[in-house]
Amino acid sequence: MSSVSSQVLKQQNIVVRTYQMGVKFPGTREERRALEREANQRIKGLQVQQEDIIRDKVAVQAALELARTDYHKNPKYAISKISKVTKNSRNIAVSAYNSLFTASKITVGKERKVADFFSMLLNMPERAIEWFVFGRSPILENYLVKKWEVSRIYIINFIHGLRRQFDKICSSNLKYNSSLPLLSQKEVEKSINVCYKKKCRDLTTPELMKKTENFVLILRTLQANTDIIAPFLTSWINTVHSSRWKSMEKLRNEIAEALGSKNRSLFSALRTIIVFALFPNLGKTVHDLIQKAQPERLINPPFKRKKKGRRPILLLMGTRHIVMRPGDANYMTFLAKADGRFDLSFLLKNHPRIIGELIFPKRVREYLINGAKIRCLSIRSEQAPGYKIRVYAFLEGPEEVFLNYKLVKEFLKVIKVSKTDFVGLDVNRIGEHMLALSNEVRLPKRFKVLFERYRMLDKKRMPELHFSLTCKAKQKKIASYYKTKGELNRIYKRKRNIVKEIRNLIPHFLAAVIIKSQCKVFFMEDIEYNPKGKKGALAKAIKSMPKSISLFEKATVLASNMLGYKVQLVTVDQRGTSRYHNKCGGKIERDPRNHYDRAPCKKCGKKVNTHTNAAKNIVEKGLKKLKSQYRSSPHTRSLGTPNKQN
Repeated sequence: MSSVSSQVLKQQNIVVRTYQMGVKFPGTREERRALEREANQRIKGLQVQQEDIIRDKVAVQAALELARTDYHKNPKYAISKISKVTKNSRNIAVSAYNSLFTASKITVGKERKVADFFSMLLNMPERAIEWFVFGRSPILENYLVKKWEVSRIYIINFIHGLRRQFDKICSSNLKYNSSLPLLSQKEVEKSINVCYKKKCRDLTTPELMKKTENFVLILRTLQANTDIIAPFLTSWINTVHSSRWKSMEKLRNEIAEALGSKNRSLFSALRTIIVFALFPNLGKTVHDLIQKAQPERLINPPFKRKKKGRRPILLLMGTRHIVMRPGDANYMTFLAKADGRFDLSFLLKNHPRIIGELIFPKRVREYLINGAKIRCLSIRSEQAPGYKIRVYAFLEGPEEVFLNYKLVKEFLKVIKVSKTDFVGLDVNRIGEHMLALSNEVRLPKRFKVLFERYRMLDKKRMPELHFSLTCKAKQKKIASYYKTKGELNRIYKRKRNIVKEIRNLIPHFLAAVIIKSQCKVFFMEDIEYNPKGKKGALAKAIKSMPKSISLFEKATVLASNMLGYKVQLVTVDQRGTSRYHNKCGGKIERDPRNHYDRAPCKKCGKKVNTHTNAAKNIVEKGLKKLKSQYRSSPHTRSLGTPNKQN
């Protein structure tokens, strides 16, 4: 398995990758610094001009209208149309209008999503009231994640931000989190009974009963304790809150304490009752507002917010720019392959030309030799004292061109594992249990060295510097304070670099495990975690987890290319995987303080590695998921007999 298989699994999609490079100037050190500073100033001047052009209201409106009428228009022709409207044909306008048209397409895409979201709300009046009151709707969020194929965090931020923008068309008494229509306690009591009867009728069908049994039971409990629940809900509805979604958590805790029950479905049940209570007063108003809403008014135009720094200048191919290149994209690709470098010229009217050499790193040059092509370049200036010129090369080509197998081969030498058809993965915070595998493969020494560096910075150096910073601020030692603050910023940067290095190693290590075990299906937990609302160690753990699905997809692609067959990646719902013992089915007694990584089973009494046990449970859940999918088609072959697993 040491050589890459020549068998082509399927036609890879064309992808674009960006790589940063440096520009080298001739002469002594002092001469190079002077040329760098002068070239940097010229680029900075171009960036200032570009910022003025992309914020021109006429240009923004022209770009938006063009994106709405012809969304898939070629940027080359879009730039010329915007230039005709604004009557601006300067070289720098080409780069500015390209960025503006791209941003306008993103804005129009959001407008279309808003229109789609509003059409769903008009057909789901209960969800519309829920979104209007809370700024969120979990049922709609789950549906949109699958429909739009985006992350749940994106959906939450999108619809929550949209609700705030919706205040533009609302009257003053219906602003976000302001006072809702006042209700009496009798009206709330009536809505509890109506909600219970309707939901019992709708959700007790045989198809839905298994999923909604707990929800119906908690509604029954609330209906039986109407006298206790109604005063809480009436007070909540008639009070102004800074955040209605966050205040629901407090309301849930108060009602749970009053009932003596902390059911998971209590939060959603209370939201449902509030929606029923407010529907008679808000239903028609919200429906009319949504029907009259214009997505163009709710989505900000491109580049409305000013961000820190200036946008880079796009050096589009086939266009004469103030920064000169040796030729078009094909010729630059040829030069980069042959020599690994070519000249860039920085021009300024009535001033001599400054020539610098753009040097391609060895890795980027290898990608070009393997079949990638230069699509375009972008360039930006840097502030003092560096004055370095940053050039970014956009390379395009098949995904397999950008894969590097060197690390995979290194990991293959140190990994020892038996063959198995199925491998499961449990993902945790950065540490020795970060990647727990069902076949009990231990992480190599390379990971452990990085973990130790991360731990030293996180547990020792950063707390010390934070304490020192606080002391110096109280003592008003200004010079020493800023020196410590700079050191702390450098520690944060080192910590981020360690995390980046760990995540770069993950796909190569997992690919080596898959190859060594000759795995056919790789199971992993669905790790779409959101740290919002979490505190302390849990929030910190979620942030440090390698939760990007692209890491694991890359691992299966690397392994597939080396094995010669496609390795299937299957995500499994992670709920319950850490609670039960894989062998006897007993409940594992986990205690975050004493027994977390290794905990005893209540049934058999055996101490188990909770992370490896979770990985084995993930395999079992994944196999059940696959069997249910295959069972749906009687003409599909079975999975076959798996090899023996450890």
